[in-house]
Amino acid sequence: ANYDHNHRSVFLMTQRIQRRPLMALFDGADANASTGQRRLSNVPTQALYFLNNDFLHRQAAALAKRLAKRTADPAGRIRQAHQLALGRPATGEEVAQAREFITAYIAAADETRAWDAWCRVLLGSNEFLYVN
Repeated sequence: ANYDHNHRSVFLMTQRIQRRPLMALFDGADANASTGQRRLSNVPTQALYFLNNDFLHRQAAALAKRLAKRTADPAGRIRQAHQLALGRPATGEEVAQAREFITAYIAAADETRAWDAWCRVLLGSNEFLYVN
């Protein structure tokens, strides 16, 4: 049986006979063995999986669309994105770096794809993923 949903992993239906590849990638415990403590790792495949995941692409596109509706000003969009995603204002350096990224991306693609890509970068950042 397939139990697809968008719940956090603590609420996943676990089948001992079928291990989820995603859980293995992110150090999920083996359901067939007693696990007193989870093994922890931080490897490139975790970040690559996350950045290439369809869910992240959809959420980044939704964020970019939301920003476009609010303002046409690129610096305003960047500031708004930082506030929404990270809960803090963007620094001047972050605004400058984001504008540079978006400008370079527009030269190779189009504006919509550039904003989608930058939102993926923001949502894939360590600051977004981890709580300090």
